[in-house]
Amino acid sequence: MKMESALSGIRIIDFSHVFQGPVGTQLLADYGADVIKVERPGSGDWSRRWGPFVQGVSLPFAGLNRNKRSLAVDVKTTAGKEIVHRLVKDADVVVHNFRSGVMEKLGFSFDELARVNPRLVYAWSSGWGDQGPSADRARGGHDLMARAEAGWFIQPDPAKAPFPAGISADYAAGLMLNQGILMALLARERTGVGQRVTTDLLSVAFHAHSWEGPAELNADRITEASGVNANEGIIDKAFATRDGYIEISPVFSENSLRDISVAIGISDLSAEPRFATHERLLEHRQEVNDLLSARFREKGTAEWMAELEPQGIFCAKVNTVIEAAQEPQLQANGMVVEMEQPGAGKLRLLGTPLRLYGTPPVPRTFAPELGEHTREILIQLGYSTEAVAALERSGVVSQKPLAAELSPA
Repeated sequence: MKMESALSGIRIIDFSHVFQGPVGTQLLADYGADVIKVERPGSGDWSRRWGPFVQGVSLPFAGLNRNKRSLAVDVKTTAGKEIVHRLVKDADVVVHNFRSGVMEKLGFSFDELARVNPRLVYAWSSGWGDQGPSADRARGGHDLMARAEAGWFIQPDPAKAPFPAGISADYAAGLMLNQGILMALLARERTGVGQRVTTDLLSVAFHAHSWEGPAELNADRITEASGVNANEGIIDKAFATRDGYIEISPVFSENSLRDISVAIGISDLSAEPRFATHERLLEHRQEVNDLLSARFREKGTAEWMAELEPQGIFCAKVNTVIEAAQEPQLQANGMVVEMEQPGAGKLRLLGTPLRLYGTPPVPRTFAPELGEHTREILIQLGYSTEAVAALERSGVVSQKPLAAELSPA
């Protein structure tokens, strides 16, 4: 019996592909939504073909598409469009992340689908937004393009080219789209009608400057250079230790330089005239970090953590992804899960970062094979087995062969 979860009974028609759409719909699927992934026959989601692979299974695809069902249908055909209309009639949400104009050309705009189902939430995450010069010319979008134009390329060395900082805009945009879908579903409970929900890589990447952005936008109005966290921009974020690296957070203190330097067993550096004011610290930034660096190299990361945490110093071990997966806290949070995939065997994937204790995630099923659920979904839509077979023969749909079809005659 299927476990009831937070979104049990919600059906989502998911045209999204690669990263920004699938990450958002996977979280919805993890919490019980019936996510039907609409894919192109023969090829499917682009990420199915992007490795690395385990026995032909794309690991990026596997990491973003669990708990979903795959329907392989040619939506450019008349019969394919009819299948989409039947899906939409009883669906709650349609999701896509195509370029501007693609869904409209297919006949699947918000206005057209809302006529089929007025309660439909129509969610779209694009590269650039709904309108404006980039949207008007249907410009292609990509994570690094958005981060570049949103101010997320940094240039520590003026002699070298800038490079990208921050996390993927695709990931953040997918989470934002997920939020918009849930808000629209909640609004529908009051109004009885659906609505269009949009976000985009560029806007989300720019919004990620929420902490430092106001200072940048109002630089000519600033009357004080800094406040309690004056040392945060002076002290390096990480230091080499005897066996790795340690992150130091110089925050939540009136004088973090004093706290850190005393905690690691050297004199109170803030008492020295050359480090006594914010202005002097800026002038002697390299010197203060050289002194801290020399001390941190004398012990291992674990030793420093054991010494500094009891003294109230915020610090952390700098991990690789593999090291992070082995952290007891991430394991306690259920952030590494093992799933069995036919053909590929047992794979370790990322868990769900959101926990609802009253309506927990549903049991996980592996990312679907292309067309794995085509027959099942079409039968649920009212197509007869003969009609499904005819659609397959005509190439409108494709489906994973049944076990009996795979057996020798």
